[in-house]
Amino acid sequence: MVINKKAKDLYNLMFDGAETWFANTISSLMEWRFLKKYLTKEPIPKAYKKQYKEYWKKYKKVSPRWGWYYASRNGVYDPRYIPNTLYYSKIDQHFNDRKLGWGFNDKNYYSLIFSGVKQPEIVIRKINSLLYDENYILLTLEKAIKKIEAETEIVCKPALETGSGRGIRFWEPKRDEREIYDFLLDKTQKDFVVQKVIRQHKELNKIHDSSVNTIRICSLLMEDGVHILSSCLRMGVNNSRIDNVTSGGISAGIDKNGMLHKYAYTYYSGEKMDAHPQGFVYEGFTVPSYDRAIDLVKICHPIIAHFRLVSWDIAIDEGGDPILIEANMRKGGINLHQFDNGPLFGELTDKVLDEVFSVKG
Repeated sequence: MVINKKAKDLYNLMFDGAETWFANTISSLMEWRFLKKYLTKEPIPKAYKKQYKEYWKKYKKVSPRWGWYYASRNGVYDPRYIPNTLYYSKIDQHFNDRKLGWGFNDKNYYSLIFSGVKQPEIVIRKINSLLYDENYILLTLEKAIKKIEAETEIVCKPALETGSGRGIRFWEPKRDEREIYDFLLDKTQKDFVVQKVIRQHKELNKIHDSSVNTIRICSLLMEDGVHILSSCLRMGVNNSRIDNVTSGGISAGIDKNGMLHKYAYTYYSGEKMDAHPQGFVYEGFTVPSYDRAIDLVKICHPIIAHFRLVSWDIAIDEGGDPILIEANMRKGGINLHQFDNGPLFGELTDKVLDEVFSVKG
């Protein structure tokens, strides 16, 4: 059936627009709550407040508290820090198709979307409660159990958009037989991917060997190619199996040569530390295969042109190969980048904001 364009536009204005407004309002309220909770009580210097307001008046009236949130922690007094509320409700949605993201970003289909790129080895897939092998061939319950039992340890992850490491489970098939069996039968747990556990590079094990410590790379797809905006190393702490910064992990910036910056930060409070809680000193450490991780992102990003602003999670395995863990195609976290490396868009900030706000040069 052909849908009249006017009717479609009206629908988008009334229903999609209302839903988007509601989601953005909730998101903005949450970000303001975090700002109020974690912003330093130290007053904003008058010179910085003036500089921040002066820079942003061309685009939108924004509170200098957003810039001070980052500058007061890392000492980089730059007016180009992106306000969190503006990032999630305006910038991210300009560059990324919000509706398409709900279905497109499914880990079960990464093997097809990013074919030829090294990814975690699949044991089984659970798609809409149906069981499949790594090649999308349907499995009976018995065959799925047999494939799982052949492994000593596996990790089960939600396949659809989640974040913060929610719902990730590590299983030892012999020990967790009952839980695995119940999971496979449970029709309410619909979309998951079960993978072999990655054995990471020995250099990354030195930092925190309980978690796979991944490189988070934020890239922007423009007419002239893929721009690498910011890179950080995410690290687990206190023997956690996950490195997610919103679940207690920490992150440190990575320079263009793959060297870690001197300090790491917590995600919300911006607590600054020159050594990992388990003792590892960041300064002078080179992230293995960083250049290859960048190459992987530059190969993958043009494939998903509906998502121009993407946050990639890349692991480095024992042999030094980069492994694509996840492509966050919408609402990739901003705090770790701006604490670790300064304003997210750096020298591209004017160009990005001019496009987002339709400002003509």
